Amino acid sequence: MRLFPKQFIVSLLVGLTTFNSPELLAETTTTIQAPNDSKAVQLSDEERSGGFLKLGFGYKAVTMPYEDKEKGKTLFLNARYQWENRLFVEAAFYRVLNSGLNIGYNFYNTERWNFDLVTNIAHGANETGYIDQGKVFYKKSDITRMLALRTTGSFDKTTVQFVVAPYSLNSDYDNALYASLWLDRSFQIKNWELYGAFGLEYRSQDMLEYYYGISEENATANFTAYNPSSGIDTTGEIGASYPISNKWLFETYYRYTRLADSISDSPIMKFASNLESRSKNMTEFGILVSYVF
Repeated sequence: MRLFPKQFIVSLLVGLTTFNSPELLAETTTTIQAPNDSKAVQLSDEERSGGFLKLGFGYKAVTMPYEDKEKGKTLFLNARYQWENRLFVEAAFYRVLNSGLNIGYNFYNTERWNFDLVTNIAHGANETGYIDQGKVFYKKSDITRMLALRTTGSFDKTTVQFVVAPYSLNSDYDNALYASLWLDRSFQIKNWELYGAFGLEYRSQDMLEYYYGISEENATANFTAYNPSSGIDTTGEIGASYPISNKWLFETYYRYTRLADSISDSPIMKFASNLESRSKNMTEFGILVSYVF
């Protein structure tokens, strides 16, 4: 993607740092895939600096246990800017290897691997309330942002990513740990680029207790006390893109996330997933036309 004016990208990405979607379970860290040409990873800091921007418009449909089904027209974004001092900010809200908002520092690179210190959203904000047997329960859990080490390897058309986040910026609970493993593979069939991605996300017991636990004090007959263990979400995604012209792309994707049993077994989640227009797990479908600046 071609470099885009610094002022526009920086203004856009800094503005997005206020973005906070309450339905997010765990936005994965953004991955900027390293070029396959091994010479590219030997660029100087000055040559690495700069950014890109891709804007899209289309249709998206999302089902999940957290909120009613969301569908309709939407904007899509993929953008990044890195300064010569290796600080960077990046934002993208589709494709699992380019999902979320991150601010970070690229501290080391090899021929195939790059290493970053980044911020990471390990879990989105939750708000739960119910009345059962005359007992009122309300629980609001803030977003969990963490500091993470991200390692990304590029091998031909395959990208591998490891993320470990041992330090939480959420002061409401301790001993949080988030970790993920992602594998992304692209295929070229004539002018079509197809891809498949698979990922695992681990969240520690303290983190899931904060969001899904029910204490003995708040328990009722229908919402019994619950202490979740740690859990692993599993995500798969497939997608395709086709170049309409030099600047325009047609894109589509489908994503499925199976939530950890320790999440799905929570009485709160069992009740929510049975509501109309909701589901036990998470799916997302998107179709769009995007413009590459």
